[in-house]
Amino acid sequence: MDEHAQTIEGRVVIEHKASYGVLADGIEYIATVRGYFHEGAARDFPKVGDYVVMTALEKGKAVIEKVLPRSSEVVRKSAHDDTPQVIVTNVDVMFIVMGLDADYNLRRLERYLVLAQQAGVTPVIVLNKMDVSDSVLQQTQEVAAVCGGAPVFAVSAKSGEGMEQFVSYFEGEKTAVLLGSSGAGKSTITNYLLSHSTQETQEVREDDSRGRHTTTTRELFTLPGGGFLIDTPGMRELGFVSEQDTTEGTFSDIELLTYACKFSNCDHIKSAGCAVQNAIATGEIDQKHFDNYMKLQQRSAETRPSRKRD
Repeated sequence: MDEHAQTIEGRVVIEHKASYGVLADGIEYIATVRGYFHEGAARDFPKVGDYVVMTALEKGKAVIEKVLPRSSEVVRKSAHDDTPQVIVTNVDVMFIVMGLDADYNLRRLERYLVLAQQAGVTPVIVLNKMDVSDSVLQQTQEVAAVCGGAPVFAVSAKSGEGMEQFVSYFEGEKTAVLLGSSGAGKSTITNYLLSHSTQETQEVREDDSRGRHTTTTRELFTLPGGGFLIDTPGMRELGFVSEQDTTEGTFSDIELLTYACKFSNCDHIKSAGCAVQNAIATGEIDQKHFDNYMKLQQRSAETRPSRKRD
């Protein structure tokens, strides 16, 4: 071993194709992993947000020896092969960013809420681009109706209006992650909170408000006022990996009604005496909200392993 080598702890701030940026004692090291990482599962490799033990070498180089236990993991299924893909780790708050332009989509928001629930992370809904909407109050009320009590606030990252509401979520050196579609304004929010332009931003397309994927990798930043923020690229697909009921929490209004159905095996579609269908008919439950619930129920059932009889 190099005579200058020493064992230190650090935190992964960025992941490259074959190396990692790891911050330790104010120094960012370029680190690789020990060979035995390649013998395990992909989700066991270091991820942005991880605390790691590494051997520091000369000239800012290091080798990651192990990943310390994670307090949380935000995980989705890979769009390529359905394997679990860890997005970020050790986060306390998930800022779900949705633009109040053509990016506004309540059904997609519900899916992000399920992602937060599965990770055990506090969700906060950030409605960005309030400067381009004439229906901010109505949209805020619509979001509040489906978010299960999660905090909701409207901002304009471009002008700074409402951005002071972010500050309290970083108290106690907490870590937050920004998730949302490309073009929702995550990089603009990051730049505002850092008080300088670190993340490159571009205008969205006018026809569908989609961005041009300005952020291409996940990166953790230390904020001037304390706390940490992870910016992420926009995600097109949200596949869930938990075998538990993916509807718990976000769809608790529907779950509670199912206990009032006439039959315990009610399919909530055509069964007589269905309390859920009665609620839809009276307007208590939104039809699209219910459709999303059923879609997630179906996908959850499809991902559970089949049980063969002996």
